[in-house]
Amino acid sequence: METTIDHVPYACSDLEEMARTFERLGLTPEYGGVHDNGVTHMSILGFEDGSYLELISERERGEHDFWPEHIRGDAGPAAWCVRVPDIVATCRRMLESGLAVQGPVYGSRERDDGRLVEWDVATFGTHAKRLVHPFAIEDRTPHSLRASPTPSVAGGPLTGIGQVVLGVHSLDASVGLFRESYRFPRPVREDVPGFGEVASFPGRPLALASGTSADWLADRLDRFRECPCSCLLATPDLDAAMDEFPLSDPTVWPDGRVAFFEGEDLGYRLGVVERD
Repeated sequence: METTIDHVPYACSDLEEMARTFERLGLTPEYGGVHDNGVTHMSILGFEDGSYLELISERERGEHDFWPEHIRGDAGPAAWCVRVPDIVATCRRMLESGLAVQGPVYGSRERDDGRLVEWDVATFGTHAKRLVHPFAIEDRTPHSLRASPTPSVAGGPLTGIGQVVLGVHSLDASVGLFRESYRFPRPVREDVPGFGEVASFPGRPLALASGTSADWLADRLDRFRECPCSCLLATPDLDAAMDEFPLSDPTVWPDGRVAFFEGEDLGYRLGVVERD
């Protein structure tokens, strides 16, 4: 399956408050509209490469499939999505690889300007692993209607979503899953402050961190099960990003350097990665 990052849903209980939090970091999102379930709505932080961070919340409490536990628990990263050219063919390949497949199913949202954005989406794996596997999306309407570069980051040092970090129970088992199901290369491993051992797949937008390595991550796994624990925005120049945004001192990463946003109690949930 293609592993081009489309977007990362960032779950929050109050969309307006989270948008203000991002604005204070210099990452001002734009309101994106209401999903066709009528319950959830979202704001977008879009990048030059077509990827985006989706701040997603509930307008009111109700039934929906868009990570309600994560939204109500202010989890931040809740899932990850890859963009594919042919979602039917993708579903067929995933079935052939032995994974459970749900979909493709139709999805849409109405933008604030009244334009309808449409797509097809599919999820993979059993319930326990569904947030470990990326879900896949294929646009029906032009991708530019669904996501375009946000003025607050357009033309700056942040170019897209660089890596998703999955919080997992077993590093070795999860490495095996992605090497077998997605034909990922052997990962590079490194001890990272705040995470413990991290396994990062060279050239792929994914890293893994085990809940046995950090208390905050163990607590997160207990609460939200295996799922993304951090979203790392991409930059070709971490020093330039640090000059423009409130970032921590850089720290080692298995195949590069990372720095995390400071000052808004985000912990390790949002950072910037400069990869070798």
